[in-house]
Amino acid sequence: MQINKLPVPLVSTAAASAVQGLPVAEPRARRVFFPNLNGLRFLAVLLVIVDHVEEMRNDFGLSSYWVHPAVPMLGQLGVTLFFVLSGFLITYLLLAEKETLGEIKFGAFYLRRALRIWPLYYVVVLLGLFVLPRINFFTFPGLTPLVHEHLAAKAAWYALILPNVAKELYPAVPYLSQAWSIGVEEQFYIIWPVLVHLSHRYARNFLLLAGGIYVVGQLSWALTTPQRHLLPINELTTFVKNFLYFFRIQCMAIGGLFALLLFRNRPAVLRALTARPVQVALWVLLPLLITRGQTFRYVTQEVYSVLFGLLVLNLALTETSLVSLRLRVLDYLGRISYGLYMLHGIAVVVGIRFAGQVAADGPVHHAITFGVAVAVSIALAAASYHFLETPFLRLKKRFTRIQSGS
Repeated sequence: MQINKLPVPLVSTAAASAVQGLPVAEPRARRVFFPNLNGLRFLAVLLVIVDHVEEMRNDFGLSSYWVHPAVPMLGQLGVTLFFVLSGFLITYLLLAEKETLGEIKFGAFYLRRALRIWPLYYVVVLLGLFVLPRINFFTFPGLTPLVHEHLAAKAAWYALILPNVAKELYPAVPYLSQAWSIGVEEQFYIIWPVLVHLSHRYARNFLLLAGGIYVVGQLSWALTTPQRHLLPINELTTFVKNFLYFFRIQCMAIGGLFALLLFRNRPAVLRALTARPVQVALWVLLPLLITRGQTFRYVTQEVYSVLFGLLVLNLALTETSLVSLRLRVLDYLGRISYGLYMLHGIAVVVGIRFAGQVAADGPVHHAITFGVAVAVSIALAAASYHFLETPFLRLKKRFTRIQSGS
C-alpha cells in the first residue's frame, strides 16, 4: 500500500495513520495539535522544581538531597527537555507554514514569540531586580545584598533578553536564575526560521547548527582547561567557555530534527522509531539514567536530547504511543508551565518560610516545603496565565496562520 503524503501533516493522528500503514486524508483545518506534549511540559518543569527545592533548602542551611548526584541533574535535564520540546514544536510549525502557505512570515513569527514570552518575562525581571530584594520575607542568603551591585548593567542585559549573558557576568540574582534559558530560546528563535526558510535541505541545517555549536563549545572547554593551558585562563575565556556550555541551541536543533522526521512522514522510519520495544526501552532507560545521575563525558546534554527527542516523537503520535499524558489536569498544568517555570522560585521561598513556622528542620519540614512550593507555584502560574498571559495570547492569534494546540 502506498502512503499518501500530505502537503502538511497537520494533526498528530495523520502521522499516526502513516505509521500504521493507512492512507491519510486531507486535513480540514490548519491546526497542529500534539495533545500528549502539554503533560510532558509539566513533567519537565516538575524536574526543575524538585531540583530547585533541594538547592534552595541547601542555600538556606536546611537538610537537603542536593548532595545526591542525581538531584542537581534534574533541573538541567528538565531544561534540556524544554529545549527539545521547543525545537520540535517550533520547527514543525515553521515547516507546516512554509509548505502550506509557501513562505514564512518572519515579522509575524517574531511577534508571536514576543507576545508569548515577553509579558511574563519582564514582570519577573522587574520583580527580581527591583521589588523582591526590598522585601525581607524574600531575602535570599548571601545573594540579595549583591543584587544592587551593577544594577544598571544587569537591568540592561535582562531588558535586551540576554539573561544568559548576565548570568556569566554577575552573581546569580535570586528568582531570576532560571531566566537564562529564556535567553537561549529567544536566540534560537532568531536563527532557526531563517535556516528553515533559506534551504530545502533541512537536515543539513540541523547538522550544521547543532554540530557547529557543539564543536565550538567543546573546543572552548578543551583550550581553557587548567591541565592544558593552551589559552590563557582569564575572564574572557572563562566567560566564553561558560556561555557556550549553557548555549544549548544544539538541544533545540535535535528536537527540530525529530520534528523533521515526523513532518516528512516516512512510514518505515517512523515505524522503526515508534516500535513497541523502542518505547518500552525509553520508558525504562530514561528514569534509570536520571535517578542514577548518569552523565556521558562531553556529550551528556546531547545524549539526553536524542532520548528526549525520541520520547517527544512517540508521545506526539498518540495513536501508537504506549503512554498517554492526556489527563485534563496534566493538560492544564502543561498550559501554565511557562508560569510554573518562571515563578516557582518565589513559591519555594514561601514554602521554606511557611515550613519553618510549623516544624523543625527534618522530614516534615521537607515535605511541607515541597507541598507548599508546588501549590503556590500552581496558584501563581494560574493567575499569571489567566490575567497576564491570556490577553497577549488572544492578540497572538491574530498573527497566527498555522494554529498550534500544544
